Amino acid sequence: MTDKKKVFALMGEVTGSIFPLGREVVMPLFEKHFTEQRFYQPTFMAFNTAPKPISVEVLSKRTPYGNADVYAKTLADTAEAGYLDADGAGGYIVSEKGTQAIAESHTAFYAHITEISQFPAEKMAKLAALLQKLVDSCTQVEFKSGTIALDISHGGHPKVESGSLAEVDQHLDDLNAFRDDAHIAAWTPSGVNGQLWESLSFVWNGEANNAEKLAERLPFRNYTAEDYAKALDELKALGWIDVGDDGYVITDIGKKMREDAEAATNRNYFLPWASLSNVDLKILEDLLTELKESNEHLLPKAE
Repeated sequence: MTDKKKVFALMGEVTGSIFPLGREVVMPLFEKHFTEQRFYQPTFMAFNTAPKPISVEVLSKRTPYGNADVYAKTLADTAEAGYLDADGAGGYIVSEKGTQAIAESHTAFYAHITEISQFPAEKMAKLAALLQKLVDSCTQVEFKSGTIALDISHGGHPKVESGSLAEVDQHLDDLNAFRDDAHIAAWTPSGVNGQLWESLSFVWNGEANNAEKLAERLPFRNYTAEDYAKALDELKALGWIDVGDDGYVITDIGKKMREDAEAATNRNYFLPWASLSNVDLKILEDLLTELKESNEHLLPKAE
C-alpha cells in the first residue's frame, strides 16, 4: 500500500521544483509592481477573495500565528500604497492597481512554466486529473474551524490550460492550503491562541526553547522576545512546558497535547484521500516523482 505521507511529502517537493522554473519571469514583475515585498501577500489574498473583503479577522483566521496588530498595519499600509481599497466597514478589497499587479505576475508565471515544461502531456493530464479529484474531495470537508486557507487558495486561481503544469501547481497549492486548515482544526480545541500553540511546537520539536530563540526563529510573526516570554510563561502555567537546564522543555502533558494534535492533523488531512484507490495513489506517487525529476532537469546545474 502506498504511504500517503510519502506522497504528501512528494507534493511539497514538486511544488518546490516548480517556482524556480518561473522565477526569472515573475521576480522582475514583482519588483515592477510592488514597492515593498510585504504588500504582495495581502494583495494576493484580496485578489483571491474578491469581491469579498479581507480584514484583520480574515488574516488572523488564515494564519493565526501572527501578530494581529501588525496585520492591521500591513493592511492599512497596503491600502495607502494603492493595492487595496478600504470598504468603509473595517475591511479591504483589491484595487485596480492590485488586481493588475497580481494578474500580470501570475499570468506570466503560469504561461512560462507551462511553455517550458518537458513532462509528457498524457502524464501531466493524468496527474492533474488525480490532483483535481483530491482537491474536489477536500472541498467537501467541513471543520468546525472552517477551511479558510483552502477557500482562499481555491477561489482565486486564474484560468490556465487544462492538464498543464500550471494546473498541477494550482492543485498542489490548494492541497497545501488544506493541510494548514487540517492543522488549525486539530489544535484549536486546545483553547490556546496561535502564538502559544506555535511556541509549544518549537519547544516540542527542539527548534527553539526560549523567548530569544523564538523571536529570532520567527521574525515574520512580528512578536518580540518579550511577547514570547509571556507566551512561554502561559504555557508553563498550563503545565505544558517547564524550565530545564538550558531553556524550556516539554512536559508529558505538553508532549501529549502536541502529539495528539499532530495525529489529528493527519486524520483531518488524509480523510478526503479516501476518494483515491490504492492504484490511484501509486500512480500519483510515480507521476509526482517523475515530474519532480523532469522539473529539476530544466534547472541550471550548480557549479
